[in-house]
Amino acid sequence: MNMTRKIIMAATVLTLLFGLCASFWVSGEEVPYESYTYWEDTSAAGSRKAVYAKPSYTVKTVVSAASLGVKEFKQLSDICTDSSGNLYLLDGGNSRLIIADSNHTLVGELKSLNYNGEQLNFEGARSVYVHTDGTIYICDTDNQRVLLADAKGTVTDILTLPDSNLIPDDFRFLPIKVAVDSYGYTYVLSDGSYYGALLYTADNTFSGFYGANKVKGTLTDALSSLWSRLFVNNKKKEASVRALPYCFVDICIDAENFVYTATGFTDISQMTGQIKKLNPGGGSNVLNSDDVNFVDEGVNTTFDPGQMLKQDIGGVAVDNEGFMYCLDTTYGRVFLYDQECRLLTTFGGGMGTGEQAGTFKAANAIALRGSEVLVCDGIQNTVTVFQSTPYGALLRDTRALTLSGKYQEAKADWEEILRQDRNCQLAYSGLARAYLAEGEYTQAMTLARQGCDRDTYALAFDKQRNAFLTQYFWILLPCGLVLIGGLLTVLVLSMRKKLAPIKNKQLRLMLNTAIRPVQSFNEIKEKKEGSLLLCGVLVLLYYILSVLQELCGGFLFTFHDPSNFNSLWVLARSVGLIVLWIVSNKAVCTLMEGKGRLRDIAIVTCYSLIPVILGRVLFLVLSNILLPSEAEFLGILQTVMFLYTLLLLTIGTIKIHDYSMGRFLGTSALTVFSIAVIVFLVIMIGILMQQFFGFLVTLFLEMTM
Repeated sequence: MNMTRKIIMAATVLTLLFGLCASFWVSGEEVPYESYTYWEDTSAAGSRKAVYAKPSYTVKTVVSAASLGVKEFKQLSDICTDSSGNLYLLDGGNSRLIIADSNHTLVGELKSLNYNGEQLNFEGARSVYVHTDGTIYICDTDNQRVLLADAKGTVTDILTLPDSNLIPDDFRFLPIKVAVDSYGYTYVLSDGSYYGALLYTADNTFSGFYGANKVKGTLTDALSSLWSRLFVNNKKKEASVRALPYCFVDICIDAENFVYTATGFTDISQMTGQIKKLNPGGGSNVLNSDDVNFVDEGVNTTFDPGQMLKQDIGGVAVDNEGFMYCLDTTYGRVFLYDQECRLLTTFGGGMGTGEQAGTFKAANAIALRGSEVLVCDGIQNTVTVFQSTPYGALLRDTRALTLSGKYQEAKADWEEILRQDRNCQLAYSGLARAYLAEGEYTQAMTLARQGCDRDTYALAFDKQRNAFLTQYFWILLPCGLVLIGGLLTVLVLSMRKKLAPIKNKQLRLMLNTAIRPVQSFNEIKEKKEGSLLLCGVLVLLYYILSVLQELCGGFLFTFHDPSNFNSLWVLARSVGLIVLWIVSNKAVCTLMEGKGRLRDIAIVTCYSLIPVILGRVLFLVLSNILLPSEAEFLGILQTVMFLYTLLLLTIGTIKIHDYSMGRFLGTSALTVFSIAVIVFLVIMIGILMQQFFGFLVTLFLEMTM
């Protein structure tokens, strides 16, 4: 007993010492938040899978009123930086603007602005922006104006509600964000405006609205709208609500004068396209972002004391290389995207707790200063300064090289990135592009396959296939001609001499089903022909090919995720569906005066699978030969084989049950309905059994405690 206690005490001491040592052994990459990225197109086109990523950003410092030596902030509502690296902190609650240098040393403090001898305060202001010429723009939201001032606090101009026929009568001018391009055009976002940004020319004359969102509609919405238009009375018309687009919540402009907008919270069913890149003239989105979800794929909501928290992109910033930083104000996360809308990394967090540096209680603004990312917390009244890790800088610079087409220059860096983080999908794609540029097509295909990059794989495969055909065409052509000629000769001789290459009667009947279905199904019905053994072989072959289609199909035409593959699920939707059809059809047709026996239904159903089986064999072969540009042929082939199977099943069912076409369609519909009912009941029974066993386990634990 004493020995046991000593062992336990020794283990406890070792554990404490290990934990103490681990607490002192802190690498520069340990962060108090999740660092992750997404792998794309893993299990389906457009799918995403979250994976760990080596941290790309760490906290450099946290700026507060105490660190600046000023009075406590009442409501830190926005931050921005200028070309000199100075930091501007807008304390809208106290009507003051704090200015600090790049070392976060206080430079100045503006508590009011001078306008023709009058002191203007901006209590309730929502945002601040500093143009390259030094002009300070303050969105004085509560006072419905935008104040333009110099560094000394002298107001040079004021933007108010424009007097224009383009402005609706009920429009409220509540400026929340402002940005100015290199030509002096000013873009102002007004809270609750569905018309886009208000655009002012260089002389601050209102020019019109710019780049409004569009209402996203579905087929259901369109049908509902059409129904309402056709069948609606006056009361319903008065009570109807017109669908409006979502409003912009943030705006920024890059070095080429492209305008980036953040839409913010959207409905969960429409959580795509939150970030847009609008061209300077027309305001149309030139970023391929309409189908991109810029927030988390798997985590849309969480519950905190019964309250649903919804993800909301409330800020966007763009650096000189075009990388986009999107701030989720609900979860406190920053998502870093490139111009192809590929996620590089995610950092920050807190979900409203903000207990550690790098996490937030209420992140409400984002700004950039060189490679640093600054995030404002409106409750803690702090600014967290993130700095790039060596790995993060390498990842960003290497991705920029790849996007600019310098694949070979980026090759060594991608190899280093993979050495540090094997989860970086962009590294596999970048290396594949580099090997493709060098003419190493096999290596490019291998890396593209590892990184699920089907575009690069297709380019490399096309080059490899062309090289193979060029080298071996003189052998392939004669062999192909000899093979075709031999098959035609055997076919002609067998028809002339009435030879039967297949001696087994049952096997010959099964194969003739696909060629002479009426004659073959008559023999099955009237002569009681057909083999259940061959039916089992066909079903087994169908299942094996179903598995092989997912595991061994061409990489360009299949999406296989080993972590999600389940052969039992394939068994259920292949063999299980066949068994359900046979049983359900027998049950329905017995009530509908069908003459077919269960054996006949099974034989007809299984023999009808021959075209589908042949189609899957051809798919396995052709999907490893064809390119995506040639996919139409593969799609047509599969469709034809499926329709041919339906045709055989129709002919066979009509024959064995002695049905008309109308009765066949009716019993088939009832059969499908019966299958749905059986599946529903099986699922319900499974759920009830799970709950019952859970109850028994809980009861057993309660009784034994």
